[in-house]
Amino acid sequence: MFIVRMVHERFFYRNGKKLGPYYYESYRDENGKVKKRYLGTENPDKAKVNEIILAKKDKFILILLIFLVILMDVGVLFFLF
Repeated sequence: MFIVRMVHERFFYRNGKKLGPYYYESYRDENGKVKKRYLGTENPDKAKVNEIILAKKDKFILILLIFLVILMDVGVLFFLF
């Protein structure tokens, strides 16, 4: 199931300095009223993308290690016979 989130970023200006971004999520409560929820200063969508990229890198490294172990076994067997 794919859940759609309405996330937006907000910037504030204090004493001429730009502060932010601050991420907020819009949602509806049980009465149907639209409310906002603070999510933090890190983009929540970017965090999920980084998790996916790390998972792909971990799989690649695991496959590479398995390949190297198999290659070393073949090399040892070749030199024994």
